[in-house]
Amino acid sequence: MKKIALSVAALALLAAGSASAASVSGIVQDYNARTGVISFQDGKTVTLPNSVPVPANLASGTSVSVLLNSDNNQPRAVLTR
Repeated sequence: MKKIALSVAALALLAAGSASAASVSGIVQDYNARTGVISFQDGKTVTLPNSVPVPANLASGTSVSVLLNSDNNQPRAVLTR
């Protein structure tokens, strides 16, 4: 049920976002839940604010997209594939 709620919330964010919103995508190398830092295999990192829900299946090897606000490039959603 929690996964469904996160998926619905993510879809709502996608629908509400602008078409030009940026994202960071890739394969997770490491996720530190304490600091909110996602490290990607290609060397990119993203720090999530506490307000961004994190999918339960976010782990090393997971393919993810982090959606960013179009106005300040701050993370607003994490989507796993």
